[in-house]
Amino acid sequence: MTLFAEVIVDVPTMQTDQPFTYIVPESLTDVIEVGMRVEVPFGGGNRHIQGFVTDLKQTSKYPEKLKYIIRLLDLSPVLNQELLALADYMKETTYAFKITCLQTMLPSVMKAEYQKKIVLKDPKHPVKDEYFPQGDEMDWQEAEKKGILNQLKKLRKENVVELRYVVKIKIR
Repeated sequence: MTLFAEVIVDVPTMQTDQPFTYIVPESLTDVIEVGMRVEVPFGGGNRHIQGFVTDLKQTSKYPEKLKYIIRLLDLSPVLNQELLALADYMKETTYAFKITCLQTMLPSVMKAEYQKKIVLKDPKHPVKDEYFPQGDEMDWQEAEKKGILNQLKKLRKENVVELRYVVKIKIR
């Protein structure tokens, strides 16, 4: 069964101040949640940009014309339902673009240049050999390449691993 995501893209203009529908790849259907950041192709040139998932649906009017989400940027939602509702309220009362409202809600570390690492909390845990043979941490890109984000998300919910943001350049 195909899953569709409504995504607000990081292009603050009047024409893009609405959700765009994307197809969720099968590899991400068990992982994706409302409030997560995603990378999506946008426009005729398929430029890769960031967006926020605002809704997930089982159907779409034009599934044959839709593009696929490229990748997830988080293991868990960075925005909850209350913050998404607050962004709608802010958009209406301040006449700002929704993407601008959503971005103001992000912690400053997510606006800085950073590297994401998945860290094993207990070095003696049985999953160490399977997922962390070289040490107690793994780069986000490495986990994406191996296709194990779904398993790592489950381990995060079980409090076995955690996601750490290593800031390279701090914004003031």
